[in-house]
Amino acid sequence: MEEQASVVEDPHVQDLIDRGYTVFERAYSPEEVAYLRGLLISGWERMGSPALRASPPVRPIPEAEIGPAGIVFHKLLMLDADIAPRLFKPRIMSVLRAVLGDEMRLELPAGVLSDDSRPFFDWHTHIDGVDDAYLNNQRSFEQYERSQRVTHLLYLDDIGADSGQLLVYPRAVTDPTTPPFNTRLERWEGEVVIECPAGSVVVIEQCTWHAARRKMSPGIRAFIGSYFRSGSAPETPFADATLKDWRGDDALFASLVRP
Repeated sequence: MEEQASVVEDPHVQDLIDRGYTVFERAYSPEEVAYLRGLLISGWERMGSPALRASPPVRPIPEAEIGPAGIVFHKLLMLDADIAPRLFKPRIMSVLRAVLGDEMRLELPAGVLSDDSRPFFDWHTHIDGVDDAYLNNQRSFEQYERSQRVTHLLYLDDIGADSGQLLVYPRAVTDPTTPPFNTRLERWEGEVVIECPAGSVVVIEQCTWHAARRKMSPGIRAFIGSYFRSGSAPETPFADATLKDWRGDDALFASLVRP
């Protein structure tokens, strides 16, 4: 098994290992946020601006799905060929590599839009790149000695009291992975409420339990969620196989998708 990367002197690295999450406030400029958010909104409008929630899920187009959490664009690079060099920041990627190792790979960047029709999003994890609903809540909660995967959440709107706060339950990478409380409860004792301005990134370790409160204000809430795995972790069933065919010249993005 690939060795856990040595811990560099960066508090974000230690946060991911000791608490299971870390926050980079205002990592993206307002101009970058406007560009990325505009791509998601344009993609939705080209579909005819359908309702942003459906249960059971529906696929209006092959590369997008509308479900309980909103509309998810699974093939994000299809929205704009020039998006790849704008998706990730070198400093944040260095933190992820310090945790996952130099063979870290990007598996899936996905854009998500939702509104106040989405209810409280229950507590869940992304072990092996999937949440518990994918396994019909029959997951085997194994324990880990080193991190195998993280999720990179880039928020394209301010996250505050009325816009769907992110909730996380701090845990170390080596802690038990079983849920400490009922996953349908809207509050857990010991939870951390995350609020951050647009352009901020929250990185969550795959075993960290998290949830999202309902958006109470009108309008659309947008973010881009990306899965990263270590070189030894199994590939998520949601991996975007087309990433391996990317032939752009951005060195950072190339290092994330090419062997």
